[in-house]
Amino acid sequence: MKWPVAALVWAGCAGAIVTAWRARAARALMAKPVNMTTLALSLCFGLTLCALGGEGHFFYTMRDWLVRDAVLADLVRNGVAASYRHDETLYMLRAPLGMYLLPSLIGRMSGLYAAHLALLVQNATIIGAICYFIAGVAKANKAAILLVFIGFSGLDILPILVAEAIEMAKGEPFMPFNHIEWWGEYFSDIRMQYSSHLALLFWALNHMAPGWLFGILSLLYVRGAVAFVILPVSFAATLLWSPLAMLGAAPFLAYFALELFPRRLFAREILIAVASSLCFLPIAVYLMIDNGGVAKEWLVLREGFLQRYLLHMLVEIPQAAIVLYAWRIVEPCDRRLLALALGLLLVLPLYSVGLYNDFAMRASIAPLFVLSFAFARIAVLTPRDNSRFATAISTIVLISAATPLVEVKTAMTTASFDVSDCNFITAWRKNEITAAPGNYLARIETIPTWLMSPQEAAPLSREDRKCWPDHPLLEEGLK
Repeated sequence: MKWPVAALVWAGCAGAIVTAWRARAARALMAKPVNMTTLALSLCFGLTLCALGGEGHFFYTMRDWLVRDAVLADLVRNGVAASYRHDETLYMLRAPLGMYLLPSLIGRMSGLYAAHLALLVQNATIIGAICYFIAGVAKANKAAILLVFIGFSGLDILPILVAEAIEMAKGEPFMPFNHIEWWGEYFSDIRMQYSSHLALLFWALNHMAPGWLFGILSLLYVRGAVAFVILPVSFAATLLWSPLAMLGAAPFLAYFALELFPRRLFAREILIAVASSLCFLPIAVYLMIDNGGVAKEWLVLREGFLQRYLLHMLVEIPQAAIVLYAWRIVEPCDRRLLALALGLLLVLPLYSVGLYNDFAMRASIAPLFVLSFAFARIAVLTPRDNSRFATAISTIVLISAATPLVEVKTAMTTASFDVSDCNFITAWRKNEITAAPGNYLARIETIPTWLMSPQEAAPLSREDRKCWPDHPLLEEGLK
C-alpha cells in the first residue's frame, strides 16, 4: 500500500491496541485468575485438532490446503511483492491474507517449513484459547461441552444413506460422493452447505477462526465480560482473515450497537473504537478489487429452491429444534443473541457467492458458533433419564458424529505428504483446471492508484514440475 494509506491502517492497528488495553476492566468473569490446567489442556486440544487437520503436514492435509500452502510459499519467497502472469495477463495477489502474515514473516527469516510450523502454532493457540473461554462460560462439564461443541454437525449421513439405497434399488453401484457434506448434490444442483465444525477446522480454518473469535466475543459481551469497544476493532481487524465470515458476524455487531443507541453509542471510548475501525477501510477496498468475476446469484429465484431449502434446514441444523424446545434452559443473556443467530441461518441460503456457494458456508460460521454453544450446553445439562427429549438429543449427537468421524478417519488413515514450494498459479491450475483464479488474484490494471502501486518483482507464472509427488490421492497428472 502507498504510504498515506499504510499509515492510516497502522493508525487503526495502534487504535485497536489502545482500545483493547483501556477496556481491560476487571469484570467478574475476566477478573478470575487463569486456570492454568484448563488453559494447558485447551491449548493441547487446539494443537491436536490443528495437527490432525494437516497443518505442519504431520497428518494428511485436505485438498483445499494445496492452494493455501502455495500462497504461503509465495509470501515466504517474495513477500507481498508477489505478482503473476497468466494467459498473458498480469495479476497481483489479492486475498484474505490475515492467517499468513505472521507465519510468512517467520518463514522469510527461517525458511518455508518454519512458516508451516508457525502457522500450526498460531492457529492452535487461537483455537485452544477459544475453547478455554467456551469451557469457562458454559457452567457445565468442560470436557463434555467441548466434545459436543467440536462434534457439531448436520445429519449428513442420513441423506447419504438414502441416496445409496436409491442407487442400490436401481442396481447401480454406490454413489461416489466427493465429501460427506456435499450430499445435497445428489438431490439438487442448488449448492447449500452449513459446514460442520471439524470440517471447517480441517478444510477452512482461515475462515473459521475469525468467525469463532467474534462468536466467543459476542458470548462474553452479553455476559458483561468484555466491553463493546472490543467488538468493532476486532471485527475490522479480522476482515483480512475472512470477509465472508465477517459478513455473518456483522449483524451481531449491528444489533449490539442498536442496543446502545442513542445514549451510550456516542460515548468517547466508543467513538475512538469506531474511528480506529474505520482506519481499516483500505483493507476492505483491497479485498474488493476486481472481484466482479466471482459468481453471485439469488438462489431463492431458482426452480426447486423451496424443496432444497427445507431439506437443507432439516438435515443441517436439527439442533435448532432442540434449542427452541428447551428455551428455558438457555441463559437469559444469550436468548436474543441466539434468536438473531437462528434468523441469520434461515436467510443465508437465499443468496450464493462463489463457485461452491462460499457465502452460505462461511457467513454461517458465527451464527453456527452461537447455536452450537447453546445446543452443547443443553445437551450436557439434560439428565440422561431415557425421556423423549434426552433421547432426541442423544440421537442427534450420535448421528451427526458421523461427519467429524469421517474427517478424523481420513486424516488418520491417509498418508501425509511433504510441504510444496510451488507457486500459486501452478497449484491453482493443478486443482482448478478451468476456473478463473478470481478468489486470490486481481488484474493489475484494476488496482486503484491511490491505494497501491504495482510491484516491480518479476511476475510468477505456471511451472512445469511436480508439486506433490508423494501425494497419496492425486492422479499422476495433477501432482
